[in-house]
Amino acid sequence: MGPSTVRHIEYTRVVTETNDIRPALVGWLRSQIPDATEIRVSEPRKPGAGESSDTQLCVIEIERAASLECIDAVLRCAPRAEGPFPEYDLGLQAHVMRSVGQTGMVPVPEVLWLEEDAGVLGVPFLVMRVVPGDAPLDRPAYQAEGFYHDASREMREHMWAGTIEAVARLHALDWRELGGGIVPGSRAGEDPARVSLDYWTAYLRDFVKEDPDESLEVFDEARDYLVREYPASRRLSLCWGDAKLGNVLYAPETRDVAAIIDWEMAIIGDPEADLASLHLSDLRAQDLAGGARSGTPTADELVALYEKASGGPVENFGYHLVFATFWRGAVQLAVMRQLRRRGVPIEEAMFHDNFPMNQLRKLLGLSGP
Repeated sequence: MGPSTVRHIEYTRVVTETNDIRPALVGWLRSQIPDATEIRVSEPRKPGAGESSDTQLCVIEIERAASLECIDAVLRCAPRAEGPFPEYDLGLQAHVMRSVGQTGMVPVPEVLWLEEDAGVLGVPFLVMRVVPGDAPLDRPAYQAEGFYHDASREMREHMWAGTIEAVARLHALDWRELGGGIVPGSRAGEDPARVSLDYWTAYLRDFVKEDPDESLEVFDEARDYLVREYPASRRLSLCWGDAKLGNVLYAPETRDVAAIIDWEMAIIGDPEADLASLHLSDLRAQDLAGGARSGTPTADELVALYEKASGGPVENFGYHLVFATFWRGAVQLAVMRQLRRRGVPIEEAMFHDNFPMNQLRKLLGLSGP
């Protein structure tokens, strides 16, 4: 495809020059594409949906001797300030997407380039090819408005069935081969059967709490339950980690699963953890919307969908629902505490009366705030 057949993009200068990452990005791309005669990058822009503050979209034009290639790209950077996790491993994300993508079993974005040296843009980053599709919104909740809300019952059922089938295919892959010593649980010296629980209990103790001995209502009880009731028999798989409809891109019109995205929480663990995470995140969307749209599966229906897709029984869904509520609630608490430290006014009641804490009280039979 020659230059005359490809549309050119209008490039505008960023008003604040110091915020323009394009010169550094173009310089870096030249080292990645040595046969290019010219490289241009459009002004990065935020996605039209979602809350990915570290994600931007741009178009990369690569001129070669007799061709011009246009790439619709996603630039994903590590957080430049304090984030919800103590570490942010883009190498992990790139590894998982490349490994899973090579199997052809689960649709994921194509990783074009990875740079783990913060010296280029100030933080590590990766560049992916854009996947055409839409992700249901977290805010406003997709159960309240947006394409999921507006779809027919049959289309919503189709979306859920496709998502569960993709997740079941992920869980069926050989985690030992895909882990590669990079995914938590596949590293030397780690116990893959316990790495997920160990991570989240340490996250609460060392990252969320202001002091390891601090008492946190509901969370301490949930942690004790998870340790005490830890299932004796556990299947292991490569788990998506942050499993929710908001991390799925659905193809326009057909709403087939176009890609599973956001792999920063990938881990070796019990596949039922992903199933419970999907349900818990949907319960939150229902809570924000005041109810569920028809075609949204109940817990029993979701389990039945997964058992059909995976060909195996779901045995500890209740345990993993507590687990999903625990870690999602711990992340929310960490973020709220960070915001308060930055001076954002948050009512004290929000730290005791919120969706994950109320769900944990309900699941564990604890009294209210």
